Order: sequence, then structure tokens, then C-alpha cells
Amino acid sequence: MENDLATVTTLQRKTGEAYLIRYTHPKTNKFIRKIIWCTKEEAEKWAKKIENDIALGIFTVEEDRIKAQTVTWVQLKDKYLKYSSINNSKKTTERATFVFKAFEGFIDHTLPLSKITRELIEEYRNSRLGGGKSNATVFIELKELKTTFNQGIRWEMVKTNPVVGVRYPRLDMIKVRFLKISEVKQLFKVLEDSGNRNFKQLVIAYLNTGARRNELISPQFTWDNVDFIERTISLRGKNDKLRHIPMNDTLYDILDDLKKRKHIPFEYKPDYVTHKLKEYYVKAGIVNANVHSLRKTFGSVLLQNNLADLYTVSKLLGHSSVKTTERYYVDLLDENYRKPVQQLSNIY
Repeated sequence: MENDLATVTTLQRKTGEAYLIRYTHPKTNKFIRKIIWCTKEEAEKWAKKIENDIALGIFTVEEDRIKAQTVTWVQLKDKYLKYSSINNSKKTTERATFVFKAFEGFIDHTLPLSKITRELIEEYRNSRLGGGKSNATVFIELKELKTTFNQGIRWEMVKTNPVVGVRYPRLDMIKVRFLKISEVKQLFKVLEDSGNRNFKQLVIAYLNTGARRNELISPQFTWDNVDFIERTISLRGKNDKLRHIPMNDTLYDILDDLKKRKHIPFEYKPDYVTHKLKEYYVKAGIVNANVHSLRKTFGSVLLQNNLADLYTVSKLLGHSSVKTTERYYVDLLDENYRKPVQQLSNIY
């Protein structure tokens, strides 16, 4: 092969049409071999362009173009997981790992990113739904893949996001278990009788903040999260998002009391909180409830008593969007919508 010529060879690949371009670097005399995934016409045009660039002594841009075509899914995945382990929570990284494992059950993990198209993502979505996976599971998988490809764009590993434009599965409204006021009172009585003062204060704190389980216990929640002057607390939620919750008098008094006695507000292990609360639920005769039910009770009380609108509740709970809040509280909203409309009968 002459130094100023580039050859194109067809390759057999299960993942699509691939070609081997070979040429000799005019400055280093190094033999270059590049595999690209494209049509034969495109490969021949690239080879011709390389020949022209060699003649002119400028073909760095063309090398970069070919390099971009050879970046594979596994390279993006590995880089993203390393990035996630540093910048995201352990739970977030574990979820991404599970999603990627499912995705690689559908594609060849060495597939170039240029071959992962919107059509391929739609096929993956359909195969997951057809395979019995729930809408919620596939919804999460698509969101995770979209986030990953967006990061790939920032790293200049891929130009476009193939998940953009793919229709997400419709999510069903979620039936949530929140406590009735009578149940809350019964739970308080059991906690009072137990003599476990600190745990009772934690339960009351959940009911007055709408916090997730880990958001109120160490190491996520320390005295650095409490501002007694502004009467607010800061909670670090999903994806490390920070939100600020105002302290009402009840929460202020609890934290003020704990400040005098504790170096950490609520020093409990997550599993201990789950199991201990379950024990108190049983004693109080409360069924089908868990720690998350306290969070849902916070939102339901605000909505049922017209203390806050849906948007405000969404912000307080740290939901990604109002739509998420709506899915959880659809039954309450239906009731709240019916009441004002019913009043029109009296007015008319």
C-alpha cells in the first residue's frame, strides 16, 4: 500500500455495518488501523478525505471524527459509573449498575455509541415492557440512560442523546398509605408509654418535615443542617439535592431540646428506625404502614386541610416535579376538586 493511499475493507459484525480504514501517518510513518461503523459510501468518502488531508499534511480533524465513531457503550458506561461513585450517592450508583446490566442484556456492550439510535432505544423499551417489566421500572431505566448519555455529550463521547424523543411508559397513580389523625394519636400514646423519648421526637420530626428516612438521621442530618436563627433545616435528598424546610414551633422545641442533650440530633441506623417504628405500629394497631407513611402523612395533612397547594407540597417534599406529587396524592386531589365544584350548587 502506498503511503498516500487509504484502503477500505468490509468487516463482518453482528452489530451492524463496519469498515476497516488503513493508512500510514505521513509524519510518523506509523501504520494506522481504524474500525468505523457507517455505510460503505461514507467509509469510502472518509478514506478519500484522509488521502487528501495526507497530501496537505492536515488530517487531525478527520482522525478525531473516526475516533468518535469508535467510542463504545462499555467505555461510556465504565466512565459514568466511576463518575457516579464519586459524585452521586451509593444508592444512585447501584441503580445505574442494575439499569446498565439490563441494557447490556439487549445490546452488545462493545456497540459504538454512534449505533445506539432512538429506534434502538425504542426497541429496548418495547422489549422490556413486552417481557413483563412494569411501566415504572422501564420509566426509571429510560431516565437513567438519558442521564448517562447527557453526561456522555458533556464528555464529548457522543454528539446526541438517543433517548431524547423516546416516549416514556405511562405511570399509574400510586396508592399511598398515610396515617389518619386518630392513628397518629394512638402512635403517640404508644411512644409515650414506651418511654423512648428520643424516638418519639424523631417520629414527630418526620411528621412535621415530610423528610425521607435517611434525611433526618446521621450522617445526613447533623447540627450543621439546623439554623435556629432563621428557623429552618436543610435536608439533602435524592441526587444530593438540598432543600430547606421551615421549622414550626413543634420542630423548633424538639431540636432545641435535643441541642442541649445530644451532639447529633438523631443518631440512629436506618434499619433500626424501620424495625423500631414497625414495632410501635404493631402495638398501636396500625397496619400496612412504614417510615415513608409519616412522610406521606405530612403531605396529606397539608392538602386535606387546605394548608398548602400541590406546588408547595411538592417543593417541601423535594419531588422532582409536581407531576410526581400528583401521582401520590391523586385521591386527595380528586376529593379537593369535588368539594369546590359541589359548592356551585349552593351558589347557583
